[in-house]
Amino acid sequence: MTTDPMEKDVLEGILERKGFTHLNVRKHGNHLVIYSVEDDEKVNRARLTKVTAQYYQLGMADHRGKWESTPFRGTMDEMVTLLTNDFAFALAPW
Repeated sequence: MTTDPMEKDVLEGILERKGFTHLNVRKHGNHLVIYSVEDDEKVNRARLTKVTAQYYQLGMADHRGKWESTPFRGTMDEMVTLLTNDFAFALAPW
């Protein structure tokens, strides 16, 4: 299931309202990839993978940028809340 182009804008808006203005979002197939730009290089931070019409699976990038699955699944709002509250360290500016 691929993501709707509007979902990228929605996710960017949510992150911005939560104060994560240094982050960007790109759409890649069924993934919404959250990244930052560090020293002119895109650095993957996290991604939401669309698994149903309303639900996403949270994935995290390790220190090398390799994707690691998590057991967390829910709506975009639920996943962003989890990400910004419990995994904020992974989103913090470097």
